[in-house]
Amino acid sequence: MTFESVLGHTLPPRERTAVPAAPRHRALPLSVVVVAAVTVLTGCSGTAASSPATATTAGTRTIVSESGTAEIPVEPERIVALDEPSALNLLSIGITPDVVFDSWRTAAPRAVLEAEGIEIASTTSFYPELEEVAAHEPDLIVGTAAEGFTAGPDYASIAPLVGGLYNEADGQQIITAYGEYFDRADEAARVSDVLDTLAQRAADEQDGDGTSLSVVMSYAQENMPLHMDGANSLHGTIADAGFARPALQDEVPADGSAFGGWTVFSPEKLAEQNADVLAVAVAAQYNREGITDMPLYPSLTAVEDGRSLAVDGDLWSGGAAFSTYWVLRDLVSIASGQDEPGVVGDDGQRWNDFATAIGG
Repeated sequence: MTFESVLGHTLPPRERTAVPAAPRHRALPLSVVVVAAVTVLTGCSGTAASSPATATTAGTRTIVSESGTAEIPVEPERIVALDEPSALNLLSIGITPDVVFDSWRTAAPRAVLEAEGIEIASTTSFYPELEEVAAHEPDLIVGTAAEGFTAGPDYASIAPLVGGLYNEADGQQIITAYGEYFDRADEAARVSDVLDTLAQRAADEQDGDGTSLSVVMSYAQENMPLHMDGANSLHGTIADAGFARPALQDEVPADGSAFGGWTVFSPEKLAEQNADVLAVAVAAQYNREGITDMPLYPSLTAVEDGRSLAVDGDLWSGGAAFSTYWVLRDLVSIASGQDEPGVVGDDGQRWNDFATAIGG
């Protein structure tokens, strides 16, 4: 099994089928071309939208997303999201998808989507198979443009496809792109403002020169330790919150970050991940023991000071504005010295707080 087939977005859901070899990242996203719409975009059950754009074809608008140029319906009747992050980003700008695939095998994000009454479709693939998507008869498909997305199934052969921004961008940039795709700039701006305010709150909680933070995880199935790198969508978020990083975690690998902003490191290099606080991302497929059982683990500063924390690996994988919000809530707690990151079960309250803050 290749590492590309093991690691899909940031890291793999368990027992996924192999995905195509990942292309190297582009620079930051293509600008979205908003040329369209006689009426405003609404999801199947979306809320009121921002001001309309100029129509190109009756009932459609032309955009450019990470999957290229597409002419999408202004009022789609059935939206299928290929993964949980894209569905959360849609919800964040007031669009409710009809179906979302559980391709990233998340816990808290799935709970949020289920609470919103969205149908969850099961898949064993990181990128759902064409026939699985076609069975839901979408007239619009939205997915997160993680590694291998453009080389994956030809979803555009079923319905217009929007590939959402993912790597080498922070949560604010990601949601701004979604606002452009769907003519929801005002809604996206409110989300971005909330994230900026929360980042400043975390920074204001910092004492003196600030706290250093190291983020690591271990993919349980292969016992692979990884550290967050400079291409991760949360890298800039952590910096905005006033945290310093180990040098390796501030870098994008010379040959590119091929695995969603995470880089493999060997156990003897654990000391290079040292910081005041160690955030160990834990989820169904990421085990804490893969880090804590390393021989050098007890010698880390964070461990000696009692500041090695388990954080929710599904949200700390990034890719959605709500993930950024969740992580910033954790960072406020860490910066203040409370060290109480969110856990599965906090999803309902945190989503309600997020929705209230953005005016949802």
